[in-house]
Amino acid sequence: MNSLRSFEERWNYLESRQPIKLNNEWVQAFIDGEGSFQFGITNTVNRGKPYLALSHTLEIAQSNHDILLLNAFIQFFGCGYLKPKYDINDLNATKNSRIVNRFIINQYSVVTELLDKYPLITRKHLDYLDWKKLIQLKTEGAHKTPEGLQKMKDIKTFMNKGRGE
Repeated sequence: MNSLRSFEERWNYLESRQPIKLNNEWVQAFIDGEGSFQFGITNTVNRGKPYLALSHTLEIAQSNHDILLLNAFIQFFGCGYLKPKYDINDLNATKNSRIVNRFIINQYSVVTELLDKYPLITRKHLDYLDWKKLIQLKTEGAHKTPEGLQKMKDIKTFMNKGRGE
């Protein structure tokens, strides 16, 4: 049905509904359907020195015509950013951006505060619990030992699509 609507019509629909006010239950349900808990474990080099980079994010991707909805998540959480970065209030800039845009948040405490109070109801809850465990292991310094790092890699392997059916 929406595929028959023009980009402008889809973008203007959200523009006409400003400001978008999100509530806890709606955000919880949206994360359950569209969110992705990511934990990066990457060997990298900075100024000639190798180190292990660990990153944790919650990401929500949407079509570029829904960028204003993603921006509402920034207002809701009070943090996070959009990728790619451009003037989201400019219809032409939005239209010429990537087809898919993402809201990314790496301040895990605001996410856990919400989702511990409003738990996810699908199996994505298991990914959330693994994500929290990885953050806890990172905080405890588990990545500094071969055993701890392997444990973290094992948990990461079975998150999201790695969990299987």
